[in-house]
Amino acid sequence: MEIFLTIRGQSLVVFGCLICLFLSPVQARGPITLDVIKRDGYGSVRLIHSGTNEFVIEGTVNGHSVRLILDTGAASDNIVLTNAFAPFLRVPPQPIKDIGIGISGKHIEHLRRGKVDSLVLGTVRVANTTVDFGSFEYLARRAPDGIFLGLSLNEKRTNRTDADGFLGLGFLQRCAAIIDPANNCLYLKPPGVGRVPQLSPALKALGFSEANLQLSGAGLLVDVSVNDIAGKKVIDTGAQFSIVDSRFATQGKIKSYGATGVRMVDSAGVEISISWIDPTSFKIGGVEALRTKLAMQPVSLYQPSGGKIVGLLGMDFIGQSWGIIDLAQRKLYFAATR
Repeated sequence: MEIFLTIRGQSLVVFGCLICLFLSPVQARGPITLDVIKRDGYGSVRLIHSGTNEFVIEGTVNGHSVRLILDTGAASDNIVLTNAFAPFLRVPPQPIKDIGIGISGKHIEHLRRGKVDSLVLGTVRVANTTVDFGSFEYLARRAPDGIFLGLSLNEKRTNRTDADGFLGLGFLQRCAAIIDPANNCLYLKPPGVGRVPQLSPALKALGFSEANLQLSGAGLLVDVSVNDIAGKKVIDTGAQFSIVDSRFATQGKIKSYGATGVRMVDSAGVEISISWIDPTSFKIGGVEALRTKLAMQPVSLYQPSGGKIVGLLGMDFIGQSWGIIDLAQRKLYFAATR
């Protein structure tokens, strides 16, 4: 799992989590389809379940095939690609001063930025898109001709060699994205096109609960409480499971136990050991929600936020709760525990 912050002056931007682990799969097909929003100017993109608890998206960049991890925790302003993809740009990317920080606190430096002439994802086409590049050797081993190198399929999934980068929060926000993992759909509306749909009445009528999302320099936040102790979590579709900061857990006297055999790797390539906790109460936006097992470890956002950001809400919860992330209205819809 990884969390990645980009430091620019006083701002902190968070990249989502990558975990080499097979956990709870995304829930069965959702009870509603959102295809009706295509009348509002949305295009659709198929979400591909990667074999682990995450989704990838296939498309093209300047005519070359690309695979991106759907990652709302990647709060860069732009799509992020590995350096191996830079030769596909017409003009070479240029160095920038931004610095990335993994969840372990290790820096990712020497980032670059370039311009993509054409980006195609599903039925959505975007021209002149800015892209950031970084060194993510664990993420992809790809030859210039677009062929992934070496390793078996299972090893590729374990080592993240089957993706070129991240489709992160900045791009998703600009396209008013609506993410429906249970139906394997991502909906995108290019800026200035169509209108913003109102999903709340229909979803509430089907019994969904909703929580407000807050867009911040640290990412997309939602109010939570763990064992009745309040905090905020980053909504992170790149996180295969949810995390709570160990200092927050200690504050609430939440007991943990060992996570034998779990290998967690952050964006800087640092391996991190974790523990588990089983909350007796878990609320999203004040509503009692599915109590998934939580990973416990130090989270690099905890201290800079003054202890307010206490972890990540990952795909284990979002998938099993029929979660829908609506960046157009900044809402999280989910099936509450009755």
